[in-house]
Amino acid sequence: MDYLSHQTGVKIELKLYDKITTFLEDTKGEHVDFMYAAPNMFYLAYQKQKYIPLVRGSNMLRGQVFVRKDSPYSQVKDLKGKTIAIVGPKNVCSVITRHALLTGQQIDFNVFYSGSTINVAKSVLVGKADAGATLDSSMIDDFPEMQKEFRVIMKTQEVASHPFAAHPRVPKKVRDAVTTALLNLDHTEQGRNMLKAVKLVAPVKADFRRDYAFFADVNFDLLDKQQPK
Repeated sequence: MDYLSHQTGVKIELKLYDKITTFLEDTKGEHVDFMYAAPNMFYLAYQKQKYIPLVRGSNMLRGQVFVRKDSPYSQVKDLKGKTIAIVGPKNVCSVITRHALLTGQQIDFNVFYSGSTINVAKSVLVGKADAGATLDSSMIDDFPEMQKEFRVIMKTQEVASHPFAAHPRVPKKVRDAVTTALLNLDHTEQGRNMLKAVKLVAPVKADFRRDYAFFADVNFDLLDKQQPK
């Protein structure tokens, strides 16, 4: 934020949220000029205030469903009526994976919210859940030594990663300056380290229609009604 303030000549302050509901409530009003959030959270804010995505990491996100290697379940349809461990109801991996299961595969299943990627893996290992759902990248990063214990039976389509976005009330001149400043960070080692720390690696300009229109097909109300086991 100090870097962006210096580069743009506009004072930008950082505000962190411990509750998604508080964050979304703030994005409806005049409190949030810029936001950096998961793509599903960005889309919910966009629906209310038309936030403009400026920059995103070039990596794509993809959800996956996995079972123990010795599991009798070999296809997604085998999980009908079974329990799938997921980090939480609002996480991007939860949203895109449950969307794929409920609408694409059209199967009913129970959800068990474990709180973290590693807990999802443990829940499947000890038999608390029949399957687990995470981002494929999270699985690699958070429990690489445990991957040999699992078998992936479904992967979702890819979606664009977290956008750094601006409210439409922010002048275009300032939006452009922020965009340029973020993209320029990728030109130096120090800048790349700053980007890596916030998981905004290899930034590219974001485009709403290309990157986030996918979420228009997600039935968020249906997902919200799904109760954990």
